[in-house]
Amino acid sequence: MTRTILHLDMDAYFASIEQKLNPALQGKPVVVVGDLKRRSIVLTASYEARAFGIKTGDLFWNAQKLCPQVIPVISSHHKYSAQTEELVALLEQYSSQVEMTSIDEGYLDVTGSLRLFKTDGEGLARLIQKRIQDELRLPCSVGVAPNKLLAKLASGMKKPMGITVIRPETVQDILAQLPIEKISGIGPHLKASLNQMGIMTCGQLAQAPLKQLEAKFGAIGRWLKACGLGEDDSPVKNAGDEDTPKSIGHSTTLPKDTKDRRVIESFLLLLAEKVGTRLRKAKLLGRTITTTVRFHDFKTISKSHTLQEAVDDGLSVSKAAVRIFDQMHADRPIRLLGVTVSNLADSDGTPYLFESMEKGWQVARAMDAINEKYGKGKIRRAKVLDAEKFGVLESAMPGKK
Repeated sequence: MTRTILHLDMDAYFASIEQKLNPALQGKPVVVVGDLKRRSIVLTASYEARAFGIKTGDLFWNAQKLCPQVIPVISSHHKYSAQTEELVALLEQYSSQVEMTSIDEGYLDVTGSLRLFKTDGEGLARLIQKRIQDELRLPCSVGVAPNKLLAKLASGMKKPMGITVIRPETVQDILAQLPIEKISGIGPHLKASLNQMGIMTCGQLAQAPLKQLEAKFGAIGRWLKACGLGEDDSPVKNAGDEDTPKSIGHSTTLPKDTKDRRVIESFLLLLAEKVGTRLRKAKLLGRTITTTVRFHDFKTISKSHTLQEAVDDGLSVSKAAVRIFDQMHADRPIRLLGVTVSNLADSDGTPYLFESMEKGWQVARAMDAINEKYGKGKIRRAKVLDAEKFGVLESAMPGKK
């Protein structure tokens, strides 16, 4: 049976909420930022601000340069979360299968709801969109399609306040000339690799031999082939159905660009400790460590290494991250660092094979116990002090939120 999936994407969500709560901001170029520092990142820009070329992810100083009259608003996560709770409550009136993939977007499987509401997918999308606009006073765009991959693609085709329907019989026509980067999950690096193979469109991706894709990309080759064909059988999951996460990572933009080796190592340890804390809390171990570096010119590179044994302590993660960093030959000023652990498995409490790693395991848990009893961040490794002195934000500290 053909499914009917909706993908709901809230338009300029944070800025729309701020404009809703403060009528003086309506119709004005608004950007939501973490703080008012020049290097703060634009989290969301209102459509009035976007008209000046301001985009999510821009630096605040660049937004001011593009639009001197832009109005900055400090983000308030609790307000946005409260609004999302109202949104979910509304969506659950139309389907028992609601999967929020982030604070401002999610899927609904309405296959079984169409008969109840006596309409088709497009009609239900219009009904939901109107209720969100009338009752929550917020704009959204909706994609309607036979699977999640296509529904997400559709929701981005007309914004703001758009509704786009992709029907099974139109899939191949729509995908034939669609640039591959329009597919969620195909980022710049994957796009570049596919382009090198002569694959620019989804139509070309659909025609590429599966063996060729698997030889080049490994396990994701089959996923890429499915994307080119517009195929996706993944279910819409309810809130309690999440699988084990595929990776755990943290990154931070440095207070200023630097080539100082001591500071870089300190930041890598800081990020690794935070990753380790989350791994232990989730009772997970990971074997593959990835270090990400963004240079002053915004060029970004990532490299990975798989360890012989899975780990969950920050020191082991940090050592691997530093070794990876050394392989990058990073001789330019750095503005962002990231550390990610993947290839995860459940921790069964079995001691490490190597004595040195077992000691790290014990130290990490001792630190967890002290921080749990006396307050998060009360005890941490001395080496992170170099990062703190460099001006690291409190939000990047291990255990801090």
